[in-house]
Amino acid sequence: MTQQSQSDPEKDTYLEVWGDTVSSEHLLCSVLLGVGFATTVFLTAQWLLAESGIDPAMVGSYSLLIGLAACVTVAVVCARLFKPKRDLLETDTGANSRETAMDSMEAEIGPIGDPDEFPAAVLEEVKMLGLYDDFKQRHLHKNPQVMASPAEQVGK
Repeated sequence: MTQQSQSDPEKDTYLEVWGDTVSSEHLLCSVLLGVGFATTVFLTAQWLLAESGIDPAMVGSYSLLIGLAACVTVAVVCARLFKPKRDLLETDTGANSRETAMDSMEAEIGPIGDPDEFPAAVLEEVKMLGLYDDFKQRHLHKNPQVMASPAEQVGK
């Protein structure tokens, strides 16, 4: 389970942007820096390129490219200036939480099935995440007839 603890909750107002929590003040500063710097760089590049004798048809393209580079630069600077406002603490909640998660998955999409029948790429990822044994145990628990040997199944 993941918990969030925010520093100075009374001081800042937090907003959710693209699934992340951000400070409204820092978001405003970042937007103003981005617009101000990138626009200035774009217009300056457009003027300098036009004055330098570059083909007029290419001036707009080159200045746009330089303006985009300025946007990326401002994004990096703002990311360094305005650090994340929360600490994520992950705690191990045990196998019971995995069972609950698998129950909700089955309720939403239907039975999970035998992990050995997953597509190769999915099976590889499940094994890499260490979930293969959990899926296999769940499949065997839900389908006890699978535990019988193949010879017993043929005789039935």
